[in-house]
Amino acid sequence: MSRLNELLQTDSETRKIRLPVQEALPIRIDPDGAREAVLLLHGFGGIPGELEPLAQGLASAGYAVRAPRYPGHGTCRRDFLQTRAEDWTRKAYDAYLELRAEYEVVHVAGHSMGGLLASSVAISFDVQKLILLAPAFKLSIRYIGLTPLIARFKPVIPQNRPLSAFDMQSPARMALQPDYWADVMVAPAAELMRLNRLCRRNLKKLKSHTLLILGECDQTIPTNVAEYIRRAAPHAASFETHIIQGASHIFPFNEYAPEMVRTVLEWMAPQK
Repeated sequence: MSRLNELLQTDSETRKIRLPVQEALPIRIDPDGAREAVLLLHGFGGIPGELEPLAQGLASAGYAVRAPRYPGHGTCRRDFLQTRAEDWTRKAYDAYLELRAEYEVVHVAGHSMGGLLASSVAISFDVQKLILLAPAFKLSIRYIGLTPLIARFKPVIPQNRPLSAFDMQSPARMALQPDYWADVMVAPAAELMRLNRLCRRNLKKLKSHTLLILGECDQTIPTNVAEYIRRAAPHAASFETHIIQGASHIFPFNEYAPEMVRTVLEWMAPQK
């Protein structure tokens, strides 16, 4: 079946695509007098609302902010399985171009897979400042490198993971967990690995001032990704790393978010 047919199919055997949950809607903030803007890119299987703390922090500092929702994210599993790395990348590029049409200076930040996309946007458009939050250039997830081989035979592996204590605190995560995080999403993970390989190759072209923030206890992205990026991007205008002690992969939207926001704002502040 072609991708177009998959998108149009709504027979009784297939659930229709749902509207995004509220937290999955794009974020747009335009403070009065803003002269610079920041594009925020969420992670794999994530939603724009996960970057709300950073969006609000940047807006309070006078930056305009946009956080788009990638195709297939924040709706349902059927939608997620029908999208590809090209769809997510195109959305990130379009969001940058639209924001750049409004503001002369646009910086870029991304979490996890969003860090891959943010680096690609920064390279393509000579972005001044790039913020990488646990970027997915290296992954500690077991067997994820095999997903391109497995995906054609087994696009989803049932796991029936229960809701975590953290998920139960968020109505949005409770609603999305059965579709996105309860099982192993092999086919989308294979797309993530395609994106990972291409973005790794492009790092040698990175020239932006770069801030890298990592979680000390992140079981998805190892802290040694810092040294990898530093070596792979020798032409970056500057490179600063901050490790949040005790933080896991979801530090942009859990109790460690204030430290992350504070670190970003201090780094973004004009040098005196």
